[in-house]
Amino acid sequence: MGYSVQDLTTTTPASVISTADLKAFLRVEHSEEDTLIEAMRVAAIQHIENMCNIGIGDRNAYITFDVVPKELEIPVGPVSQISAVTVGTSAGQSLIPTTSYYTDLKRKPARLTFIDVPSAYEHTYEKIQVLCNYGYNEASVPEALVHAIKLLVAHMYELRQPEIIGTISTSLKLGLESLVNPYRIVSFR
Repeated sequence: MGYSVQDLTTTTPASVISTADLKAFLRVEHSEEDTLIEAMRVAAIQHIENMCNIGIGDRNAYITFDVVPKELEIPVGPVSQISAVTVGTSAGQSLIPTTSYYTDLKRKPARLTFIDVPSAYEHTYEKIQVLCNYGYNEASVPEALVHAIKLLVAHMYELRQPEIIGTISTSLKLGLESLVNPYRIVSFR
């Protein structure tokens, strides 16, 4: 089943971790590289979001599916609200009443189950469109994700070139993946 996510939120959360917090973690006492550290902060947050299919900060998105199954898994998370569900018709999108489906937002990934599967216009790629609110609000971002952001920024700050020649390196046994794996949203459909 194919899907696409159109994120309607364009800002990166500022209070999850500040540039000042990162400078303290990096032990940087000057301000000459504040702009660089800020750019790395934004890149690290975006990397963690993409790696885990999560939002850090409140996000709104349209998720479009190209098939109409009985049950849909929402491929991003954590989902806090499903605002609208529409089905593709020959005239565009038509709203599906909330009495026509159930939602399970506590499940990871969140799930939407139709009582009666709606019929979509066969010549549209956007068969089902779900408008939802997802992401950890800035006060509830797990500490493991915050620490993963710190590790990524430290890595980018210390290793500014894409390749290091002449050294032997190994990943930390309890590295970035170990911190973020419990928060990954994985959809098997």
